[in-house]
Amino acid sequence: MALNPRADADKILALLNQGQFKQAFKAAKAATKSYPRESFFANLAGTALAQQGNEREAITWFQKALRLNPDNPDAQNNLVQALISIGQPKKALELIGKILPKRPDRPNVLHFKALALMNAGHPDAAMAALDEALSLTPNNARALTLRGMLRADHGDEEGALSDYEAALRLDPKAPDTLTNMSLVLTRLHRMDDAMRAVETALSINPRHLAALQRRAVLLNELGRQSDAVAAYRRLLEAAPGDAEAMMDLSLIAPAQDREALLAEVDAALSHTAKAAPGLPFLALAKAQLLTKLGKGEDAARWFKTGNAALAKQRPFDTAEAEREFDRITDLFQSLPDPADPAEPRPIFILGLPRSGTTLTEQIITSHPGIFGCGELATAGRIVRNLLEADIAPEDLDPAQFAEDYRKTLPPMPENTVAFVDKMPANYRYVGFLLPAFPNAVILHVTRDPRDVALSMWRTFFSSPAMSFTCDQKAMAAQLNLYRRYMDFWGGLYQDRLIDVPYGALVRDIEAMSRKLANTCGVDWLPEMALPEKNTAPVLTASAAQVREGVHARSLGGWEKHQDMLAEFIAGLDPALWPELQD
Repeated sequence: MALNPRADADKILALLNQGQFKQAFKAAKAATKSYPRESFFANLAGTALAQQGNEREAITWFQKALRLNPDNPDAQNNLVQALISIGQPKKALELIGKILPKRPDRPNVLHFKALALMNAGHPDAAMAALDEALSLTPNNARALTLRGMLRADHGDEEGALSDYEAALRLDPKAPDTLTNMSLVLTRLHRMDDAMRAVETALSINPRHLAALQRRAVLLNELGRQSDAVAAYRRLLEAAPGDAEAMMDLSLIAPAQDREALLAEVDAALSHTAKAAPGLPFLALAKAQLLTKLGKGEDAARWFKTGNAALAKQRPFDTAEAEREFDRITDLFQSLPDPADPAEPRPIFILGLPRSGTTLTEQIITSHPGIFGCGELATAGRIVRNLLEADIAPEDLDPAQFAEDYRKTLPPMPENTVAFVDKMPANYRYVGFLLPAFPNAVILHVTRDPRDVALSMWRTFFSSPAMSFTCDQKAMAAQLNLYRRYMDFWGGLYQDRLIDVPYGALVRDIEAMSRKLANTCGVDWLPEMALPEKNTAPVLTASAAQVREGVHARSLGGWEKHQDMLAEFIAGLDPALWPELQD
């Protein structure tokens, strides 16, 4: 039988287009034997593997394709993307450095360079690469979308929205752009627009996985839990075994569905390699379901498995966190003159993640005069810029800080007297915030660090800044550092920091809500004692929990899990936590 490479190629491409990736790989692998000198088929084999989520094995095929034809642009692009996806952006950048001078499609390669730089933690260099790409091809929708993602990652929602809108004018039927735009609109509290964007994406491609996930997440954030469950089911129909979807669903699945979902998770685990990117999510999904089913001992093992896998994928740099502490505290040996107060005044709710900051926000924003902005990354972004500029203490400008911060705030109702920024990590920036906003209220939510650690250990956080939560040694180091920050700020601003004990909050919600109303300068309203009825979107990991109603069941929960938390507890510095000593 005569060989026909064109017919074989068409067959493999058709299988890929139909989503039959296993069959496409099998056919492509056979074709590499029939046409051993053809780079094209090795590249198709790698593409089929990558589409199955097996980027590590795909890399060997892309490398084979490049050995056969070092100038194959598709294989170059695919290898770069695969390296980025498995967490090796430095290797991707090495390859880009070799191919960039030779490729005629420089804007395309610059796009990959920006993507690699983003993943390597170099946002400024990534922005420069995108700006160059757009200077060469201004009508580059893909570069505009990626720049929007970069801006969104760094708290510039308005800039991101501008880029997405420009990209959509060039390519109105781009579900990726619409999905990313939905996330930014959510952060800007334009929830109806966010839902319209994601629904438009799904009208273009009903099986677009990112859009399906965004819709499910958005429904949960809006408190529409049963609709969110149905949306995750729709996602799993399109992508059976999707690890992140199963993890998210494990948190909100109704009790009668948990056993069946656990069986699905087990089936997915049986086909998942130990180094696969999805393993941590499946392990955490199993742990959550076992916990809800009353099988705590088995759950502990799977929490450990999931967090260990996450820690390998994204290790936390404890030394860098220490260096940031030193740089920040060195700036405040003397206090800068405060800026002029402006309205509406800010209320900063800060503390450790999972300490009760979301609950506190829901209580306060139940008052119609207080607008909830959620967790704003703005203060952290401004401080990072100041630190990178190596600013001197005498050059701190609170008025400029306030101006830069306020210009990023979302629109608020006319009757707003105060707004809430509940970014927990703002505990690092108290010295910047109080001079910039002398009329600010700072609510410091406090909770037993062992209960906090238990909750963090059981929770997945998508932000790289939260990667310490999946390594108990790093978690102890970070909580010790938090205590050092608060002790330092307390020495400077003791009368300005209002402690909100989580235990008191959940034991007597009415009394504490009255105190919070008084502290924030508003009249107490009965609905402030019913935060579960607050219909405002919740954009944090506590989205489902705050809808349950206030309870004290989790207080002291760590005592039942001392073995699971042993490494964390041993790492707490007793000099910083004297109240924990017997």
